Amino acid sequence: MNTKTKEVLDDVKERLQEASEHRNIANSERLLSVGAGAFVLYTGITRMFRSPLASLAEVVLGGALILRGATGYCPVKDSVCPDRDVALAERIVEE
Repeated sequence: MNTKTKEVLDDVKERLQEASEHRNIANSERLLSVGAGAFVLYTGITRMFRSPLASLAEVVLGGALILRGATGYCPVKDSVCPDRDVALAERIVEE
């Protein structure tokens, strides 16, 4: 593999691991985020030639939702509620 490609992949892996360590959304929210992101991404891809700008926005939003669900970290939620960890209900269920 190319050294530049390896560096990029290592960087992505490190960022994903760091984000999963600072998780701030519950597992149920993660599943919904991935599902909704996949739907929005699919919709954006299928409409790409009919309305390119709207489709591009859908692709970006879908990718962001999938990333949010995959890592378990939401920077928007972190900026709104910086002191809250994973939801209380999930903590109770995990115990």
